Amino acid sequence: MFEQLVGKLPVGIGIVDEDFNVVYLNDFFLDRLPHNMRSCYKETPVVELFQGQGKFLKRRLKSVFVLQHPSFSYWEQRPHIFPFKSSRPITGEETQMYQNMEILPIKDKTTGQRLACIFLQDVTAQASYFRAQQKLSEALKKEHEAQRKLIRKLDTAQSQLIQAEKMASTGQLAAGIAHEINNPIGFVNANLNTLEQYASHLLAICDGVKTQLEHFTDDLKEQISVLFESNHYDLLKDDITELITESTDGLTRVKDIVENLKNFSLETTEGTQVVDICAVCHQLITLISAQYSSPQYKLQCEHEKVEVMGNPGPLKQALMNVMINAAQAIEEKGFIKLTVIDAAQSVTIKILDSGCGIPVKNLKRVFEPFFTTKPEGQGQGLGLSVAYTAIEQHQGKISISSKEAKGTVVEITIPKQSTAAASCCEESEVENSQAT
Repeated sequence: MFEQLVGKLPVGIGIVDEDFNVVYLNDFFLDRLPHNMRSCYKETPVVELFQGQGKFLKRRLKSVFVLQHPSFSYWEQRPHIFPFKSSRPITGEETQMYQNMEILPIKDKTTGQRLACIFLQDVTAQASYFRAQQKLSEALKKEHEAQRKLIRKLDTAQSQLIQAEKMASTGQLAAGIAHEINNPIGFVNANLNTLEQYASHLLAICDGVKTQLEHFTDDLKEQISVLFESNHYDLLKDDITELITESTDGLTRVKDIVENLKNFSLETTEGTQVVDICAVCHQLITLISAQYSSPQYKLQCEHEKVEVMGNPGPLKQALMNVMINAAQAIEEKGFIKLTVIDAAQSVTIKILDSGCGIPVKNLKRVFEPFFTTKPEGQGQGLGLSVAYTAIEQHQGKISISSKEAKGTVVEITIPKQSTAAASCCEESEVENSQAT
């Protein structure tokens, strides 16, 4: 009765002797053997009976006999030890059986013979469920990663949009302030010109009085001489003209800065248009040097005018961001050299600074949105990211090479007429021809 029960169990049970010959197999094993071997399996070497995994079984059996310890093999490590099929209970579909195997050392109590008992469990349903869950988990993980990247892109786009709106409103504000500053500059400059004329007349009067001193009485001559000396006339005469000249020059510089700020910040037209890179670089140096005076600035252009087709707002913003980074990299003394190279189909702008440089570990991340090495509150990490996006929109390229404690070179190459600009021009020509 016990042998019948063991024979009908839904698990595989087999017994092997120390010579690796099969002693017993229950129905689970027998039903899956070829018909010609079901009646003569006994005393058959396990390597011959199960040729596919015979060597693996023999190695596991040997370790059990030698160590007298159980041996385990789970489907995750070796899914199909025996070449059996497993049918699904509902559909009846047959698939390769996933198996868990355990080999236990046993001993025949009557003869003392050492044997090994093989327990084999069909875990196809559990393995299939686990695999399905694993695939679902991987799909969810990929979807989550895709969503995370999308959210990151949306965050970046939103930040750049906010930055663009901020720059647009700042440009309008700067233009308004520039207009308001120009009014007092105008009348102060006019007053200085009048003051210069008044000063020249007063100095002429004083010089005339001085030349006529010998014709005055001694008392009057002495009083006038004392008056000149007590008011330091010689010093006033030498200094007043230079002071007025310096003030006039200062006002002229302020006027130039304000005018450059107005031209740089506010565009009268939008979209793709002709942009003079040399003029933009001149304006840029004037503005940056007013805020960061420690570096020495040098602009080198091959030609007086180098033009490209592009959107002036993003181009100016890109160059401004790179220039500000260069200026901030120089703590005390140094230089920034801006070179414009005109080629047949493109324009290259090189911005070289003698600043602190960029560590090698950070070079690959400088264009990442929100990446910054500045202290908290001093930078959002969007400057170079915005510059990269602007140059990319113009089908251009931007690259950075740097040596720590030596300096940095940023090279920007922009096609003179990008694909987007060319398509805009073609549409304009079509519209004009249709209108004609």
